Amino acid sequence: MNPGLKIRILSPSEKGASWAIQEKYVDCSTLIDLVHPEFGSLPDQCYIFMHKNDYPSVNGGREALLAALNVPSFVASRTCFELNGYAGCRPVFEEPQQKDPFEEQDATPTLTTCTTWFHYLAKMVRKIDSFQDEHRPHDKEPEYVPEGSKKGYEWFEMSVFTRWDAPGKCRVLCIDTPPDFPERLKDALLKKKKTSLSLPEAAQADPFALHADLLDIMIVYSDISVWRVRDPIRLLEMSRLNGHNLFEQIHDHARHANHSSEVLEAAIQTVEQLGRFQREIHENIAHGHRSGSGSGSRLGRGLTLTYRAQAREYTQFQISLVKSLKLRSDSSLQRLKNEVGLAYNNIARQDSSVMKSIALLTMIFLPATFISALFSTTFFSYGENGSWEVSDELWIYFVTTVPATIAIVFFWWVWLVYGDVIYKWFKGLMFRAWKGATRSVSKTRSRTAQSRIETDMESEVDPAGLRTGATV
Repeated sequence: MNPGLKIRILSPSEKGASWAIQEKYVDCSTLIDLVHPEFGSLPDQCYIFMHKNDYPSVNGGREALLAALNVPSFVASRTCFELNGYAGCRPVFEEPQQKDPFEEQDATPTLTTCTTWFHYLAKMVRKIDSFQDEHRPHDKEPEYVPEGSKKGYEWFEMSVFTRWDAPGKCRVLCIDTPPDFPERLKDALLKKKKTSLSLPEAAQADPFALHADLLDIMIVYSDISVWRVRDPIRLLEMSRLNGHNLFEQIHDHARHANHSSEVLEAAIQTVEQLGRFQREIHENIAHGHRSGSGSGSRLGRGLTLTYRAQAREYTQFQISLVKSLKLRSDSSLQRLKNEVGLAYNNIARQDSSVMKSIALLTMIFLPATFISALFSTTFFSYGENGSWEVSDELWIYFVTTVPATIAIVFFWWVWLVYGDVIYKWFKGLMFRAWKGATRSVSKTRSRTAQSRIETDMESEVDPAGLRTGATV
């Protein structure tokens, strides 16, 4: 019997002193009710984690689930799920109603709901299997590639959907995260000190309060991903395998490095977009606080100038981290290109060694071949009495061989020095010959055609019968 969709809920305790992970099995309709702010029984602030296999299909309730979080329906499509990255925001404001037309009232809207969604990818390559100290893996993190996987890598296409409702109710739905993501996030939240970025008032007033720790963990996975791509490249540089057996491995490593750089570039744009959304929402809430308009003023009291400045700068710090990882990934790709160049040089060197071996063997056997060929001619023979006889006409051999050798060496030298000039001259000669031949053929065709035209015109002016009569 199918127990339903597995979800893991990370939420604070009643007093807020600790965080706990709870595991549940629910059906799709129950999950929709859970995340809905009006019907759900979840804590005001919580993270919900789902495996991609438990994530409802496009036609199986995904749109309804995201609609409960006020996410656009297009985000539920296969196109968005398979993209490298994106980020979006949908704020809802309560417009103030002016009761007395003659009374001056503040027209500043109040933020009531804010929904954000973004996509963040990480590609995990299998850890290198080496027991030597100098070849050990860079990280001591667990293996994220399944043991029976033949691909040797695993994609984590993390989708995050956040709905914040005033005052301070925030649910974050996380799809396709690594299996230990909830535990990592829990440890980070428990170790977090009481700074201005973690005050309860700020967390209730800021729609982006739960994003900072979430992005920190995602950046950690990106760091692991980049080093998992780098480790086999370093092992490749240390081992220096035979060049002919190297290209298949380099191709796989280059593919992983390209994917890593690609998704990191998308991650930079995603975090930058989230930073822009955060800045605009913070400015709006702060403006409502200055104008003293209702719930906007209550929210603004949590978002002090210090909090807004630190939140903005921390987002910029996260962006710089992802950019640094992008540079490291690009460096791995460049190192692979250097390995390809080195492999080609090694192959050329091996080919040069083979040619030298062939030349050496030729020099060893060439004198013997020449002498045996010379002695096998009729210029040398054994007499009837077993004596060695040399023909008086042996000079003919040297008279023909020496000039022929000189001529061949001379022509070789001429071609070596003036080969390009000779080739261009011969090419021009052939072109002119071809052009002349085609011109003569075209002239002959034109003359034949003109003759036929003249004959046809004469036939039209002088019918055959008249010409015959005149002749008679």
